[in-house]
Order: sequence, then C-alpha cells, then structure tokens
Amino acid sequence: MTNLTFTKIHMSGADLGILNCLPDIKNDSYIRSPIAVSDRVSQEEKALIGKGMIPTLLPYTLQSEYNRARRDLALDGAILENEYLRATFIPQLGGRLWSLYDKKAGRELLYANNVFQPCNLALRNAWFSGGVEWNVGIKGHNPLTASPLFAREMTGKDGEPILRMYEFERIREITYAVEAKLVEDLLLVHITIENSKAEDTWMYWWSNIAVDETPGTRVIVPTTKSFVCAYDEGRYFLDNTDLPIMGGKDVTYSASLERSRDFFYKLPDTETKWVTALKEDGYGLIQLSDDVLKGRKLFAWGQGQGGKHWNNWLSDLGRGYIEIQAGLLRTQLEHFLMKGESTISWTEGYGALEAHPATIHGSDYTKAIEEVKSRIGRKKALLEGADFSAVSEGPLVYMGSGWGAIESKKRGKPVSAFLEFPPESLNGETEDWDTLLAGGVLPVPDPMEPIKSYAKGQVWIDLLEAQPDSWYKFYQLGVCRYMAGDVAGAEASFAASVKETDNPWSWRNLSQIRRNEYGDLEGGVEAFDRAIALKKDYRPLVVNYAETLVGAGLHEKWLSCFATLPDAIREDGRVKMLYAMSLEATGGYREALEIITKDFRMPDIKEGEFSVSHLWIAIHKHMMEPGATDKEVLARYPLPYELDYRMHE
Repeated sequence: MTNLTFTKIHMSGADLGILNCLPDIKNDSYIRSPIAVSDRVSQEEKALIGKGMIPTLLPYTLQSEYNRARRDLALDGAILENEYLRATFIPQLGGRLWSLYDKKAGRELLYANNVFQPCNLALRNAWFSGGVEWNVGIKGHNPLTASPLFAREMTGKDGEPILRMYEFERIREITYAVEAKLVEDLLLVHITIENSKAEDTWMYWWSNIAVDETPGTRVIVPTTKSFVCAYDEGRYFLDNTDLPIMGGKDVTYSASLERSRDFFYKLPDTETKWVTALKEDGYGLIQLSDDVLKGRKLFAWGQGQGGKHWNNWLSDLGRGYIEIQAGLLRTQLEHFLMKGESTISWTEGYGALEAHPATIHGSDYTKAIEEVKSRIGRKKALLEGADFSAVSEGPLVYMGSGWGAIESKKRGKPVSAFLEFPPESLNGETEDWDTLLAGGVLPVPDPMEPIKSYAKGQVWIDLLEAQPDSWYKFYQLGVCRYMAGDVAGAEASFAASVKETDNPWSWRNLSQIRRNEYGDLEGGVEAFDRAIALKKDYRPLVVNYAETLVGAGLHEKWLSCFATLPDAIREDGRVKMLYAMSLEATGGYREALEIITKDFRMPDIKEGEFSVSHLWIAIHKHMMEPGATDKEVLARYPLPYELDYRMHE
C-alpha cells in the first residue's frame, strides 16, 4: 500500500529574492550560444541541431536576485511512500524529485542536496542541484524549475494514490503534467505534454537525474556509440566517440574526466531505453522508460579544480555528483516540431539496481551492459504495465501560477483538456492582464517601481493599443512588440513611453535595443545614462548599466558612477567585480587586487563564465614581465580554489 502525504520539507536555504523585471533584449548569452559540429557527425544526425532556439526569454522575468545567506526554509512537499521506497517531491520548486530512498537497502538513490542554494545555471538564472529535474519546452533548464507547480492527489483504478503536478509553460504555450506513483520497488513517472493550440510548436524534454559521484561510479547504457559535447566560453562543440574508451580513458567512469563533458548516448531503436549509475559495489539507480523517451546522457563536472568548486558552490554536502539524463531527442542541442492540437506522453521508472560488481566493473563493457539487461526484466514489466488512469481527483493542495487561467480566458476555452487552472490562481503578476481581458482600464503604476510581469501575443497588443495613452501602456506595448519580432515598433513604443513620463525602464530598453540589436554603443550608453540618472537603487539596472559601460570601454564613467551608488549596491559581488574590471583597465590594479581575493564572492556567477579568472590573470599580468602569457601568470600566481569556476581547463 502506498501513502501520499502533503507536508513541509525543512532545510537550510537561501531566498530567491525579488524578480528581476528587466526584459531579455539579447542579454542572455546562454540561449544564443553558437554550436559547432564535427565532420564525423552525419547530416542525418545534425538535421535538428540548432533548430527551435528561442530569441528571448520573454515573457518570463529573471530570478537573479538571490543571495547566499542561509536560513531555515519550509518548502511545500509531497511524499509517496510504500514498504520499498520513499519519494520526496517539492512542487514549490518545479516539482523536483528531491529524494528517492531505498528503504530495504537503507540507501539514498539520488544526490539529495542538503541545502537549497540558487546559482546562475538556468534560463532564468536561478537553478539548484540535486534530485530529478523536469525540463520542458526549451534547450536548457525549465523556465519553471524554481517556480511552484499545481499539485493534487489523484486516485488510480487500483485505489492507490497518484501525485499530479502541472503548469502552463508560457514560451511554447503548452501545458505539461508530471504524475507519480509507486508500484512495488519502482517509482513510476508519467509525463504528458499538451499543445492545445492549432499551431505547431517546437518542443523539448529532458529528465535530469543527479546521483552521487564516487571514484568507482560507472555509467552504463545499452550502446557503445555516443556523441560527446564540450561547452567552452559560450560555444558548444559536438563530436562522435566510441564507448567505453575515449582518448585512452574509460569515460564510462566520470572520475576519469578532467574537464566537464556531456555524453549523448546513441541508444539503438531496438533496445530497451535505460541508463544506470552503479557504484563500486554494483549498487545504484536505474532509470528506464518506454521508447518515446529515446535519448540518454551523462553530464560530468570533471575533476578539475573548477568543476569540484562548482559542486561545493551548489551544496554543503562536500561530495561530487553527476547527472544521468533522459530526453525526447538524441541531444540537448535540438528541438522537434510538436503538432497543433496534440499530446505527447510517456512513462519513466526509477528504482534500485544491484548487479554483480566484478562484471559491472570488468574490462569488457559489453558484459557490463548484458549484466544490467539480465536484471531489469521485472522492472521493465512493471513499467509496461503502468496505468495512470484516475477514478477521482482530490482538491488542489498547492497552487501554481495564474498564467494558465489567463491563457484560458484569452482563448475563450480551457487551455487544457484535463488540467485545472482555476481563477483562484490569479495573483499580483496576472492582475493587469486580467483587467485588460475584462475590458477594464489598465492601471498605471509608479514609474519608479519595478514592473511586475509581461504577456505574449497579438491579443495583448490589440488590447493595449485600445487603452488610454500612458507611459505604462507604451512600455508594455514595446515589450509585446519586441516579443513579436517587431524591433522598430518596440523602439518607437519605448520612445513614446518616456515622452509620456520619464521612466528608467523604457530608457533602459531603448539602450539595449540600440546596443544589442543595432550595434550602436554610443546610442545605447546615452539612453542608459538617462535610465540610471532616474534610478540607482535597483541592482539589476545598475549591473546592466555597468556591463554596458565596461563593454564600451567607458571605464572612467563607470568608476565615477560607482562612487554615487547606495552602499548596498556597491557591496554586491557582481557590481564589485565590474568595478574591479574598470580599476584594472585604468591602471588601478592594486586596488582591484584588494577586491579580487580568495574571499571574494559573486552569488550569480554563471555556469561557463570566466570573468573572475580572466580578471585575476589581467590583474597579475601587471606584476609580470611584459609579454607574459596567461599560463606563465597562473604558474606564478595560481588561481585560488575559491575563485575557480573554470569547467574546461
């Protein structure tokens, strides 16, 4: 018998902070990273590489204003438990499967983080490590990975409880549901993606599974062929490799990898789809699925100093982890077109596997594969017999966002045939848009207060155009037009906004259009000067201004501005780093060195970002003989562990 309990999950963690309201106007480098492909990758294999990428993260705002100050948290949780397994989910954080505990063995199957520490690794910035993450729609992490999902209990035909978690995803304009139940010693997870629009949309899914990395952890999949991908300073490179040996090393052991790597495994169509990570004693987690979920992957941080630092930056556990992953396509560099008015669904299974250690860790990798295959027959049968049909549903226990309800109102029909998006979910983020749909007058907020939210689509443009003129009407029109690809229309709208009422938000957006869309650095700086003159107490605005000035080489101007900022902004890690960059560029390297010490912390340092290490080298080059190379600098002045975030060196 299975029990489903909705309860609070207590842990130490940092606050997510306020939302960052600055629209993505070609500011996010992650979604625009170029992809290079080896000649060894076939035309068929690369047919979808780079397809379906998004031009902006809008209508989402960013989650960048977290810190590293920990406090006791009580998060909305749901626990499925039977005599074999205890599965702990956190609907408040994207439905993350936080822990899967094997009660018979007394062992945790996942890398279950002991803290909630947001860091800059996701589409909207905030991401946290551990457990199983459900990624939908877009290359990268789910935009809702650190946001609440709706959650309720369903009752299956067998009388057993089913946990249902779901949301409306605003970029692809689809709904998705994650349903979970326990059958004997297997956690079954059923995923449904629903595109209720008439139009096709690009689609993506990967289930990312964090497991402990030990010196002897071996990742086994039913194939000896793989893609291998490296990510280095904003660029991907995809190649082919054989398994298990690459470059003279057995890369089925992640501990052999010096640098961060992605391995996208080429599972044959005829094979059962599974991946497992087994420790030295032959025990570990296995994930298997039906044939719809055909991709499998290994992500490893690598054994370099930077990779190890990232592990500890994300957790207090003091040990490493890897991710084994499962997706709808072969790689994470591609999307496919999902038909309008269609659904996609599949079932995954998660459980413990015990295999013969000598065979698993023997020199013959194909025998290790066969050993796993010989032990998964019963789990495969449980997966194939999975039934998520429900005879009843309980009330909503946890509420998600109001955007599904807004979308249903906008379309004049439910956005989903089987998921409920009740009016009670409407909140402060959605109230302006609800007012517009009801035929009301758009409220005009204080122009110095951060914007609450954005909405996407021609319907909103039409409704906004019918509103009385105001700075806010034109501001929102500008954002809507930018999302629609009308850059000139967006620029005109933001210009009309500041003509109505001077406001920092439209000046900032004008700046980024001029700088990022037109390559007009001078015009971009001029517009941003107007924005920052109006508001210096909003961290995202100051950071974006500093990046604009530093990027334009206007270091003296940024140094002068820094002196006028509020103390709390001046003490921010990224603001201080940008200040140190300008100090170094203007000869103040000794003062910069007083900032960039091993005690320096920048909470929002980005995955793949080299700014701190580059600045360390630039500062210390002033102390070297002319013409010294980066390698020579680092030999004399090694980069401290505390400042090393390099994943590929």
